Amino acid sequence: MTHTISILVQNQPGVLAQLSELFRSHGYNIEKIKAGKSKKTSLTKIKIAATGSDESFESLAVQLGDISHVVDVDISRQRHYSFWLVAYCLCITLLGTNLPAPLYAVYRSEWQMSSGIITFLYALYALIVIPTIIIVAQFSKQWGRKNVLFAGVIFSILGSVGFALSSGVSGLLIARCFQGLSVGILNGIAVTYMTDFHPKHDKVKSAFVAAIAGTLGNAVGPLVSGFLGDYSPYPMQFSYAVHVLLAVAGLLGLNFMLDSKTATKHVTVLQIPVISKSLRKPFLLAASASFLSWGVMSLMLSVIPTYLNLFSNQPSLSFSGAMVALVLGLSTIHQVILRKQPVFRLIVIGYVLLILGLLCLFLTLWSKSLLLLVLTTIFIGLGNGPSYAGSLAYLNQISTDDNRANMTSSFFVVTYLGVSIPVITLGYVGQWLGLTHAIQGYSCIMIALIVISLFSWLRKNKSEN
Repeated sequence: MTHTISILVQNQPGVLAQLSELFRSHGYNIEKIKAGKSKKTSLTKIKIAATGSDESFESLAVQLGDISHVVDVDISRQRHYSFWLVAYCLCITLLGTNLPAPLYAVYRSEWQMSSGIITFLYALYALIVIPTIIIVAQFSKQWGRKNVLFAGVIFSILGSVGFALSSGVSGLLIARCFQGLSVGILNGIAVTYMTDFHPKHDKVKSAFVAAIAGTLGNAVGPLVSGFLGDYSPYPMQFSYAVHVLLAVAGLLGLNFMLDSKTATKHVTVLQIPVISKSLRKPFLLAASASFLSWGVMSLMLSVIPTYLNLFSNQPSLSFSGAMVALVLGLSTIHQVILRKQPVFRLIVIGYVLLILGLLCLFLTLWSKSLLLLVLTTIFIGLGNGPSYAGSLAYLNQISTDDNRANMTSSFFVVTYLGVSIPVITLGYVGQWLGLTHAIQGYSCIMIALIVISLFSWLRKNKSEN
């Protein structure tokens, strides 16, 4: 791999020879050298492009800085490239995962799929994500950065290829498993890798960019597949072909990514995350809020787009995709707007908005009002953001450096159970009770659980004050 390093040196005889010798000793072949005067006449800026292994690159940069006449060594260009490449791979992976959302209606019509199969198909990826996140978080150092990222993007490509070539339910289920693996891998390591690559190792900025990249992918995916589903000649294949091309670009980019941390020989033993007894109650409080928040959001991402005719007299794939993009976009925007609010206030705001959204959903089934459907989407999107962000923030507050990994892994296990189990149950109950009645019952149950959880948060806040 060719690396580019900018070096600021003092104008002294023999400096270039010292640089060349150090590159040679690390196994690097210098391809190009460009030197120019700095603003200070006593200094020269040298840019060197050299080919060598990733493993010794950062070691080389450190030793360059130890040379007596070297003033500064800059490899930030390589770091910036790697930082944004990981963000791109995360975005493209989540884009691919959400492409099927508006197309579930087409699959249902083509292959006479029941509501139980539809909801299971949607939620299957979440069931795969749960063990994948736990495994990747513990084994990624042993496997190496590039290998992990390559695997995540390849699984994402296999998921889209599987959906595009499927001729029945079994093919869709296999493709959805590949998507679950890709999301589990990228979600499990993206923030960590981006923090490592950030020139200042800024944890806040890395997490923020990762969140925006993920949300952008989640929101753009349904827009693309909904529009192409309505207007392209191959509605069940074209959007997946677009995603494959974007993902292949990510794979090609990974060849040029900085990877100074290679796979270790240390054998890791898989451990199940465990929560200490003293933290179980506050953990359950945080995890249950996330579970309920995503249990409601799952309706907007699976059942409602698939059975849009139950909620509106003017269903279309484009409208379905726009609705999914809107609910995810509002969730993220509200998280950003309210990010400085206290945790308790975030939870209360989120819960109230989720209840309003479920009430609007109940009325939408009765009236088929487009206005009420839009209000449902807005309320649930605005409610999901702060309730999820608040629960995660509270988890971060009660965690210590020693137990944060276990707490976070367990939190996301519960979160993805919220994404999958409630909506799967809804789908199968809808087969014998009728989907309209099942959704109404689901809404009532979720409202009751949210109210119970809200009272628990009220008690906690009162005891602390």
